[in-house]
Amino acid sequence: MVGRAAGFMLGLAAMLVSASAGDRIIAADMAKPAARDMAWQDCVGADHPGILLRTDNLAHLKLAHDETGFKYIRFHGIFHDDMAAYREVDGKPVHDFTKVIAAYDAILKTGMKPFVEIGFMPHDLASGSKTIFYWQANGSPPKDYGKWANFIADFAATMEAHFGKAEVQSWRFEVWNEPNLDGFWSDGNQQEYFKLYDSTARAIKKIDPALKVGGPATAGAAWVPQFIAHAKAAGVPVDFITTHTYGVNGGFLDEKGEGDNKLAPDPASISGDVWKVRREIDASAMPGLPLYFTEWSTSYNPRDPIHDAYLSAAFILDKLKKSEGAAGSMSYWTYTDLFEEAGPPPAAFHGGFGLITRDGIRKASFFAYKYLDKLGAQTVAGGDAQSIVTRDGDNFAGLVWNYTTPEMAESNRPYFRKVHPAPATDPVQLKVSALKPGSYKLTIRRTGYDANDAYSQYIRWGLPKDLSAEQIETLRMLTADKPEFERTVTIGTDGIFQQAIPFRINDVALVRLERLER
Repeated sequence: MVGRAAGFMLGLAAMLVSASAGDRIIAADMAKPAARDMAWQDCVGADHPGILLRTDNLAHLKLAHDETGFKYIRFHGIFHDDMAAYREVDGKPVHDFTKVIAAYDAILKTGMKPFVEIGFMPHDLASGSKTIFYWQANGSPPKDYGKWANFIADFAATMEAHFGKAEVQSWRFEVWNEPNLDGFWSDGNQQEYFKLYDSTARAIKKIDPALKVGGPATAGAAWVPQFIAHAKAAGVPVDFITTHTYGVNGGFLDEKGEGDNKLAPDPASISGDVWKVRREIDASAMPGLPLYFTEWSTSYNPRDPIHDAYLSAAFILDKLKKSEGAAGSMSYWTYTDLFEEAGPPPAAFHGGFGLITRDGIRKASFFAYKYLDKLGAQTVAGGDAQSIVTRDGDNFAGLVWNYTTPEMAESNRPYFRKVHPAPATDPVQLKVSALKPGSYKLTIRRTGYDANDAYSQYIRWGLPKDLSAEQIETLRMLTADKPEFERTVTIGTDGIFQQAIPFRINDVALVRLERLER
């Protein structure tokens, strides 16, 4: 593998600056800046607080926050029984938010904020006993809506008493998770969900009208027009809209990861749902409401190897770029494979949702977010459909990718358990203009096949269930994100920089020009 990577780097160094027929040209103009769309950084997903509070999980969260800048975190089960927030003694409610506070304290210490998903139903308040997931989340309506409203009001009041009004006013409160699915809510009953939303939103606003509450948190970008129409008719407050989408066709739930899916070939997968919901909101009685996609990814299956594959990095960037301007948040599901919906992670790489494996190895998908965080504060003119070009003061940073949906004769599980070498595609000719004259440090980093790509090596090892300490260290070295190209360049009085960059299918390249002090 070292030989393959070294050969590709030699090709990079040997490329001519002059453009040739077939090259992809990106001409970035530093004199034409504009604000960046930062929906990608707003939030990231997780499983449930019981596992979130583990030392290894918090270490993964800190790593994700420090290297990507994620601001909010959303997870299931804040009222699950293991949080002990609600119980009844002789039929009388007892509220205890000690463990809830501990979870939010831990999040705040990492520098992030809670995107509060209100659910699931505590056993003593549930009207039914049906559960979902390995950790048994109860999706029943409350047996007593009066007790539920009092519980929610006490929750909001306790959070403000502990963390302060100003802090909690910066949080978001989302009512439930995917209530249009039978597994998460009572037969996917829409009218019963509206009743739950009304009770919850009013209880929160009774404590503090400045607290932000929204929904419907549906799978498959569903129910949004109906939800807004209901809220308008009922006079119920809605501060934002939430929903979910995934990049595979058919279905919305695979609780145990037993099924298999196929990557959607539609170029508008993900982004089509985002823009559809944006249009639905703007055509509704509440136009202009913020839109937050609180879950999205390549696949909703918690055992889908596409999550581990190098293709995911380019997929993420392609979908985020196409969704720019439509949503205020695109919360990737999830930051770590320490995730137990389908049970404890069964292998080192098992197709888990995370950007980081259970052993702390950064996946290719992680680097899509890391590179986004390394861009400048402003975009500049000249990027194409698969690039983001930016400036930060005198410095330039450009993120360029090639997303190509593979021609798949089989579904995700067999396809993405094989090594797929990436063929070469058109080189990229990068031209940056309006730079200040002087010396700059040029660095190019890459993610793709055998570049920040631990999974391809894992497949070559035969997909072992567990990794030795030596193997883990090898994968950490392979994902150390060392520059493949680094040198000092001089920008003349014309303010122009040019560089040719070889490219392969589903490569991602980060190019940075940092002006050196004179």
